[in-house]
Amino acid sequence: MKPLLIVKKQGVYGSLQDKGRYGYREYGIPLSGPMDKVSFQAAHYILNNEKNQTTFEMFIGGFEFEAIDDGIYVLTGAKCRCLLNGVPIEMWKTFQLTKGDVLSIKSVSHGSVVYLTPKGGFQIEPILGSSSCFPLVGEAINEGSILYGKNAEPLHYTRGLYAPFRPIFKSDITVRIFKGPHFELFTEESQQQFLQVAFQFSGGNRMGYYLKGSILKLKKMKDIFSEATQFGTIQVPQNGEPIILMADAQTVGGYPIIATIHEEDLHKVAQMRMFNTIKFVLMEEDVCP
Repeated sequence: MKPLLIVKKQGVYGSLQDKGRYGYREYGIPLSGPMDKVSFQAAHYILNNEKNQTTFEMFIGGFEFEAIDDGIYVLTGAKCRCLLNGVPIEMWKTFQLTKGDVLSIKSVSHGSVVYLTPKGGFQIEPILGSSSCFPLVGEAINEGSILYGKNAEPLHYTRGLYAPFRPIFKSDITVRIFKGPHFELFTEESQQQFLQVAFQFSGGNRMGYYLKGSILKLKKMKDIFSEATQFGTIQVPQNGEPIILMADAQTVGGYPIIATIHEEDLHKVAQMRMFNTIKFVLMEEDVCP
C-alpha cells in the first residue's frame, strides 16, 4: 500500500466501500457496500478496475483532499461542483492528481451520494473479507485521515461515460416493490395509500431513510415475530411512517414489513435528498421478506 490522499476537510459523512461483506448476515452483520451500486460500478468500469475494488463514498460533499502521491481518479454519483486546485473538473471522466494538488468536493445539486475512486482502488486491511466500513467495526474517515492505494498500471488516455449514459437523479422517483410478509395486516385504506400516494424523504443515513406522508395503520395491533430484513426492506413502526432500510441496516427487525424495493431500483432510493418524493408500484403478487 502507498499513501494517496490526506483528508484536509471533513464533509458530512464518508466511508470506504467495496461490494460488501457477504456471508455474515446470519451473525447479525449487515452486507454494507455501496449505497448506489450503479455509480459505484460505473467508476470501476471507467477506470478499468477489478469489480470489487474499494471506493470512497461521500454524502452531500464537503470533503477536501490533498494528493500525497500521483494518481488517476474518477468522480461518479450525485451531481456536484468539484474543483481541482480551484478549477472546476468534470465528473464521470478520469483526471490526474499530482503530489500537492487539492481536490475539493463542493455543493451537491442533484442526488446525495458521491464516489471518489482511484485507479486500482483504495487499499485497507479487510475485516471479515471486506473493505467496506461499518461504523460498529470500521474506522471513521476524519480530517487528517490518510487514504491508501497501490501501484496501478497507468491509463494512457482519458476514459469516461458520455452524458447520455450517465444516471439522472430526479427529485421525484417511482420504484418497484414486492409485497412484504405483513402487507395484508394493514387496513385496506392504508394499502391503497401506500400504493397511490407519494411519500416525502425526511432524512436518514446508511442504516435507514425516513419517509413522511400518509399514516399507515394496522387492522389491529398484534405481536409479530421478528423477520429477516435486507437493503430495501420497508418497515412501518408504531408512528405509521415508513422506514426504508439501507445498506448498513440491521439483519432482523420487529416492525411490520409492508414491502421490499426491487434491487435494481435501490440506487435511485440511495440518491434521494431532503424533500424529494417517492412513489411505490407493486411489481407482482409474490411476497418478498
